[in-house]
Amino acid sequence: MSKLAFLSVFRSAAWITLLSICFLIGWLSPIDAKKISTIQLTDPVYPKKPKKEHSLTAYFNDEGFPSGYSMELINEVCLDGVCKLVEVTMYWDAIGFYESLEYPEGKPLTKVEHEPFVPADYEKLDSILKDRDSILDDHELGFLASEKDDKSPEGEDDDEYQDVDGVSKATPGAVKEAVVKDAAWTTWVLWKYANTELVTIMQEMTKSRISPKFLQHLLDSKNWQKIEFVLNHLLEQKPVAPQYIDKVAEVMPTAGIDHIELAIEYLQQASPDKSVCYQKLIGALGKLDEYGAAMVIELLQSDDQLEDKIIEEFASSLVSQQYYPIHLGLRLIESREFFSKSVETNIVKLLHNQDFFIARRASDFLSNQQLSASAKEEFESFKVKYADRL
Repeated sequence: MSKLAFLSVFRSAAWITLLSICFLIGWLSPIDAKKISTIQLTDPVYPKKPKKEHSLTAYFNDEGFPSGYSMELINEVCLDGVCKLVEVTMYWDAIGFYESLEYPEGKPLTKVEHEPFVPADYEKLDSILKDRDSILDDHELGFLASEKDDKSPEGEDDDEYQDVDGVSKATPGAVKEAVVKDAAWTTWVLWKYANTELVTIMQEMTKSRISPKFLQHLLDSKNWQKIEFVLNHLLEQKPVAPQYIDKVAEVMPTAGIDHIELAIEYLQQASPDKSVCYQKLIGALGKLDEYGAAMVIELLQSDDQLEDKIIEEFASSLVSQQYYPIHLGLRLIESREFFSKSVETNIVKLLHNQDFFIARRASDFLSNQQLSASAKEEFESFKVKYADRL
């Protein structure tokens, strides 16, 4: 064998050995792309019976982070066992939020009288299953299952009729809009699987894989369901990890009403001192909506020992706010009876705001302060210009 051929064989053997090692330690293993676990779940139709076994598949991305879950489900959807079985595969994201479902070819979901779901039915079902706050959480199946008719509809075969999904009298009005028409029982059962017991199991599986890189990955997602998961996890740990303070302050302006308080709570508990927390909140203030800004101002207002430098930083942030946060902010500064050159400079800027109501509120504030010569000149000019509106 030539030297060149020998080196080629040696390199190939070495590469194969390296690949083998990588697979063994899990770097490249295709098996790690998913993991199937056997779990025990309560059948929502028969909650008092022993739990049933199910196979839950967990999926992982190229970095080894949890990316989602799926489960094949074959289940009854009514109390007397005469309805058609529901057969679907359901999918969730990495933190247990329902995403979608699919059914085997030739086995669509059906409504009364064997009527298959149409696209609009699947669309409505999808929106219902994604609603964790659905009214369905407040009712048991018996509430939907009105007493069945004694006979099948005229002209229908009795045996065939027994297979129909969800044969019942009219669905109670309170939940009529919360279910797919003529498929109330199917909707309820699938909602229970999508949003209750299984969610906790999936979240615990995801938590078992948590690492700083994974938490950062979720924070970078810009998905507040995932960010909420991270913040709740961090707040459960004592002491609360501070390394995500900057990232949470960065994403906080995208938080909605349901999440802004959670973000503020994390910054409060994770910051080394309250001044750092306040500075991060004030830094985000200009990008927050009115509700979020009001929440921050309320927190500052609650601190009777607010430092002068924090008040000055806060005053500088008001320039980019809407009327209501500005009103609350000026009221806060007034309550502290604090005034400085820095505060003066920033509030005088508000006299030139295009929103006259903001400018007038600033003039009201300035009218009670000892102003510098230049500020007084601008203030007097404003009063002359808008004398008929003040």
